[in-house]
Amino acid sequence: MVYQSGNASLAESSIVERMISIYRMLSDEVRELNSMVREFDVSQSLLIEKRYERVRKIKNDIEGESMNLMEYFVKVAEYITSRELYATIIEGTIRISEDLEASAYRLYLVNKLGSRVPDRVFAILSEVSRRAITMVDLLSDMLRNVGNEKVVRSLYAEITRLEDSIDEFYREGGLECVKTYGGSPESLILKEALDKIEDAADIAKRVATYIWLLSSFR
Repeated sequence: MVYQSGNASLAESSIVERMISIYRMLSDEVRELNSMVREFDVSQSLLIEKRYERVRKIKNDIEGESMNLMEYFVKVAEYITSRELYATIIEGTIRISEDLEASAYRLYLVNKLGSRVPDRVFAILSEVSRRAITMVDLLSDMLRNVGNEKVVRSLYAEITRLEDSIDEFYREGGLECVKTYGGSPESLILKEALDKIEDAADIAKRVATYIWLLSSFR
């Protein structure tokens, strides 16, 4: 089958639309994670468990949809000049979802241990997860505006600022975990929960870089 330029453009548009759909799911996932954190503040252990199940289901759905998109992408990749960027963006999106689920799992474990998250650690987790929501939404906005390099560049700058601020909270949060719990299992698990959100933010920034490059080449 020979693809004309119009067909290739249509294929790219379809890939972008499907990625935007996946990012709506990712937005739901990170919001569920943020809700898990907030429910620690009122000791809603059963709600926390239900939230984690939702996070895990969304993560599995994202992986399934991403694999379906990859299968479609393979069929049309020969005719898309920026195919490496698309593949890297899809892969990065899966990793963000996996890291968010990994963070939620660690919060689930802390909940199972019957531990209450200290106020300052809670505040940091809440703020970091809230900023992660904004980062995911900005990535979705970048995809929606991928044909407008000026807008994409502006959104990229916002994501960079957010990622820098998450790094600052992450460093403080790690120290607070150690100060509060010492070397207890709770401190290690909470620190890992923070690690995974920070990892997700790092990957989100890299994905934003690839979307910016993609916009520049279109």
